[in-house]
Amino acid sequence: MRPVFAILLLLVHVFNMGAYRLVFDQMEKNASVRLVQQLDNDMYSDSELIEMKVPLPMPYQTNWATFERYNGEIEISGVHYNYVKRKVYNDTLILLCIPNHGKMKLNSAKEQFFSLVNDISGDNKQVPSPSKSSTIKTITSEYQDSYLEIAFSGPAYPGNEFRLTHSSVPPSFKIDKPERPPQG
Repeated sequence: MRPVFAILLLLVHVFNMGAYRLVFDQMEKNASVRLVQQLDNDMYSDSELIEMKVPLPMPYQTNWATFERYNGEIEISGVHYNYVKRKVYNDTLILLCIPNHGKMKLNSAKEQFFSLVNDISGDNKQVPSPSKSSTIKTITSEYQDSYLEIAFSGPAYPGNEFRLTHSSVPPSFKIDKPERPPQG
């Protein structure tokens, strides 16, 4: 009976260490897939759609007569949206989006679970003293690179895409041979 209990406690510990993130990520992915299936089957109301306009300064851009179905996701101020339709009109990309309520609920549940597991309370205003784990977290988060890529393509040229990329990693500089510092 003891080995079974020890294995059970070990599984609970591993789940609390980080496996819950995998579970919640899989559940968020399933919620997004279900919403995309509903959007593909036109199971939504046009009154639920939110319009977003993005400037698109590309030369020789033509206006699209109608909206086309488009898949994608975006998060703005903690609210997850799924793209439904898109259209280009007068140098502006018009996106019609719908809020992904299932993904938002799972995300807030994940944050609540994380705060409960790690004994973090939102109403405590005291500044915690720095510990070894917070120092390691600061060091590791400082060197994580971030990379952003946005791609646009038009219906007239499906193979050609306009890409905007941004990386926060500075370019590396190499010194061919070490030099001695000047002596003063």
